[in-house]
Amino acid sequence: MRGWLGVLVVFSSCATVRVADERFDVAVTVDDLPSHGPLVGESRVQLAKRFLEVLAAHGLTGVHGFVNGLNVEADTEPVLTAWRAAGHHLSNHTWSHSSLNVLSAEAFLDAVVMNEAVLTRFEPDSKARHFFRYPYLFEGDTLEKREAVRDGLFARGYRLAHVSIDGDDWAFNPPFARCTERNDQPAIAALRREFVEVHVDELQRMRTLTRTLAGHEVPQVLLLHLGAGDVAFLDALLTAFERLGARWVSLEQALGDSFYEVDPKLVRKGGAAFPYRVAEARSVKVVAPPIYLRTLEDRLDAVCLP
Repeated sequence: MRGWLGVLVVFSSCATVRVADERFDVAVTVDDLPSHGPLVGESRVQLAKRFLEVLAAHGLTGVHGFVNGLNVEADTEPVLTAWRAAGHHLSNHTWSHSSLNVLSAEAFLDAVVMNEAVLTRFEPDSKARHFFRYPYLFEGDTLEKREAVRDGLFARGYRLAHVSIDGDDWAFNPPFARCTERNDQPAIAALRREFVEVHVDELQRMRTLTRTLAGHEVPQVLLLHLGAGDVAFLDALLTAFERLGARWVSLEQALGDSFYEVDPKLVRKGGAAFPYRVAEARSVKVVAPPIYLRTLEDRLDAVCLP
């Protein structure tokens, strides 16, 4: 759970709103390559290849996967090789998924630099390598630390890979694995429905919020993980977004919108998607707080337990 300082809730959920006649842009991004969450009867590379097949079926190319080099071993290297062979990119997520809340700015930047050697081996495009995403979306629990890390990242040529749609996808992976091991098909179907519903809900919330903050339709950046549940539910999720009018764009295209140039200068221990940070910094009234504060994680923790 990332934590939330909170601003006033003024709207209810808008997940049922249909905007199929409107077109809007979404960049898909994937964290925690080459490995995330429990496996269910297949290898990491088999799981990754299924993920890549779904991306290809929906015409997605140039998707940025954010790498933790600590997890790149003999049996997971083929994940990164397959990712690149499919035309996607690899970017920096620190060496060991480091939390900036428990590291000094210097130690955190060391973890960024340490990861560069792995990225250079697999990603020939320096520009692609120099997108950075904070683990847990933690950007610094003190102003001094926040600014020191940002300065260090920018000095090394990094762009911040902000997130706008965070539907707690990672929290679906453990219950999916448990339900699959029990062959509980009704439970898996229920997980799939909720996975899609919470992400569509967050998409609609973020479209509304970013219009309020920016005064125009803002390209969205979707956060996913390379987990078993994500793979199982990915086709349904992408299809739902497409039916609402989503047009797939690159991360660079999405972040090219002026909204993502805003620096909210917000210090907080918890992580949150970028629009929530901007709203909080401006004291803007927003929709309900992020999905992970609406009992989702607790409910998923109880699914398919013995």
